[in-house]
Amino acid sequence: MLGTVENKAGLLFKGNNFKVVKKVINLGEQIPSHNHENEEIIFSVLKGKMEIFLNGEEKHILVPGDILHFDGKNFISGNALEDSEINITLILK
Repeated sequence: MLGTVENKAGLLFKGNNFKVVKKVINLGEQIPSHNHENEEIIFSVLKGKMEIFLNGEEKHILVPGDILHFDGKNFISGNALEDSEINITLILK
């Protein structure tokens, strides 16, 4: 088989220099402040609405189809403004 399809929560794919994670987050659930020092981050909203903060200052309201890219040395935090599903791609620098 040439391709793999996944549609579940958790670690979906992992290679030598990347990981793809899907998270299901309920309304009001928070993402505590954290970073991924050695990775580039691509944060994609599949369903719902997310309020995301970078370094506690820069605010982004993300809806389905929105993709946020940032250097993992920055701290991310946020909360679900609706029941949400997100994909996070982490790429090793």
